[in-house]
Amino acid sequence: MNTHKNIIRKAAISLLLFALYILPLYSQNISSAELKEAIDGVVSAAGCDVSVAVVSAARYDALYSYEPDVKLIPASITKLVTSATAIVKLGTGFQFKTVIYTDDFKMSNGVINGNIYIKGFGDPDFNSDDLAKLSSEIAKLGIKSILGNMIYDESYLDDNYRGLTNGFRSDTDPQYWPYVSALNIDKNTGIKNPAFYTANALVNALSDAGIEFKGIIVQGIVPQGAKELVRKQRSLMSVINNMNKQSDNHSAITLFKVLGAELKSAPGTLAKGEEAVNDFLTSIGVSRSDFSIYEGSGLTRFNQVTSNLYIQLLKYFYDRVDDFDTFYKSLPVGGVDGTLRNRMKGTEAEKNVHAKTGTLNRVSSLTGYAVDRDNELIMFYINMNNFSNDAAKQRKRQDQICDYLCRFSRN
Repeated sequence: MNTHKNIIRKAAISLLLFALYILPLYSQNISSAELKEAIDGVVSAAGCDVSVAVVSAARYDALYSYEPDVKLIPASITKLVTSATAIVKLGTGFQFKTVIYTDDFKMSNGVINGNIYIKGFGDPDFNSDDLAKLSSEIAKLGIKSILGNMIYDESYLDDNYRGLTNGFRSDTDPQYWPYVSALNIDKNTGIKNPAFYTANALVNALSDAGIEFKGIIVQGIVPQGAKELVRKQRSLMSVINNMNKQSDNHSAITLFKVLGAELKSAPGTLAKGEEAVNDFLTSIGVSRSDFSIYEGSGLTRFNQVTSNLYIQLLKYFYDRVDDFDTFYKSLPVGGVDGTLRNRMKGTEAEKNVHAKTGTLNRVSSLTGYAVDRDNELIMFYINMNNFSNDAAKQRKRQDQICDYLCRFSRN
């Protein structure tokens, strides 16, 4: 019994000591010198290739730097480059669209005496509910019968559906590359030919809506001057918010190709998307030697970047007043949502970090913004490559750095 009381007494003393000494130490501000020492400790424990850059957004002074010029595999932080290019070059008002046309301009007595076309323009989030709404809208036009064929048009993007599956040797396994078409549906999950599948689903939906269909389903091109019947639109920011929060590879590769189609020419390709991204990054002052980006999701191990790219990109958006909030809010929030929802909880970084994660085999990265104790916004880039231990340990090290940044104070 006395032993039991002693155990309780020792536990109580330990808790008191923790409250009196450990907690105040944990919660105290971190100075510039202490910040450097703390991050140095994390970097030295990583046991792999590491690059870290920490810079004040407003003052643009370096608070910490470790191997900033080393090129590393970025993984999914590549999506920040894709979304940034789209926000600036396409504009936040840009709309993805899926359009249904006909080549019958008369459409008398509720009959389409010709073909009907469905054309995709690269909406990565087009889904079965959208298709049902389109068929309902067609029925509201008073159409009762379609005598011609159902023609699906995916010519807005190229037919290289599986990204860089055959682009490089020893790259990410083909099973991880999403199927990307100009005409997508339900993220193309488990669907061999999404464009045909969508056209067939539209025929069935029209039938359910009481519209008779007489023809067959074939691939083709919408003729010039065809009459638009209905369309489904989706905002760029809706796509980007999902893409960044959930790290959606399908959306990122599709958007990369859409950049190529919109800024270069249709059909959109990875090569044209690469050219569009290169043009944007160099236009904001990023050296061409700081990056090689072949696709927009980060799935390839042949994307290579330095910290300079990300610090300059984050700074560019910080100074871009009209778009900064839009860009900032698209990023996962520590301990709150997206790919950071289960990270940084119970630390100073919880709710104070907005950042994009990146993960591949032996690659873990994190870049974005942190709010310090002076309410100063800090930009950071952390990238770890070629580690042999569990990636979860590297993520914890990144979270630890973020905690230090959020506890930093110049006062």
